[in-house]
Amino acid sequence: MPHDETHHAETAPETPGATSPGLRAETNPRKEMMREQILDTAARMFDEMGFDRSSMASIAQSVGLGRSAIYHYFSSKEEMLAAMIEAEALTPSNRLAELPVLPDSTASELLRRVVIEGVERRLTSGARFVRLSRLEAQIPDHLRRGYDRSRRAIYQYYVRCIEHGIETGEFRRVDSHVAAFSVLGMANWTSRWFRADGRLSAREVGEMIADMALAALRTTDERDRVLNEARERTRGLLDEMRALSALLG
Repeated sequence: MPHDETHHAETAPETPGATSPGLRAETNPRKEMMREQILDTAARMFDEMGFDRSSMASIAQSVGLGRSAIYHYFSSKEEMLAAMIEAEALTPSNRLAELPVLPDSTASELLRRVVIEGVERRLTSGARFVRLSRLEAQIPDHLRRGYDRSRRAIYQYYVRCIEHGIETGEFRRVDSHVAAFSVLGMANWTSRWFRADGRLSAREVGEMIADMALAALRTTDERDRVLNEARERTRGLLDEMRALSALLG
């Protein structure tokens, strides 16, 4: 049976720097950078070796810390995993809770904003999102419940946005649940192929994904309205350019 370090020899000693999940104290930039490096390394090792087979000592060695020094950043592997879950699931779902579907907000505005923010966050978090998704079966039950609840909250927000658009006539009459899974699938898959040194930024990729999702959901009338608005803006810009050119001679 794999050794459970969180309950035996490698449980953190009492140190002033260790904190409980969700109760992090303020840290200086240098310490925060080391925390991020530890999390990146831990995510890679959990993915490659398995959560149970990875040890605090091996993670410490990989980042160049002494065996005891790592406990100034994290008290256990579970705290590391909890920090990953907080960043990749809990924080995004909490942000969505602050963005309710309001009557005066169009479904397109709401959905576009959440898709862009989600893709940008995902693509700037390194490989952790992909690694965490592969670790789902290894997440301990007491952490898994919050993880699953947050993922459901994100999914339900997408469903509500799409249903809001259907009710207002902005979106076609489609199965809102299938549509939500489809949009989430497009957004999530970006982390599999995105390159930070590629020709598009994370923001630009998010905008393209959002626009494609909206193009698939909008009614014909809504698509025509958006196109007409774009044409009007283009004509206005051309008129301004011609006027400016005339002024300049």
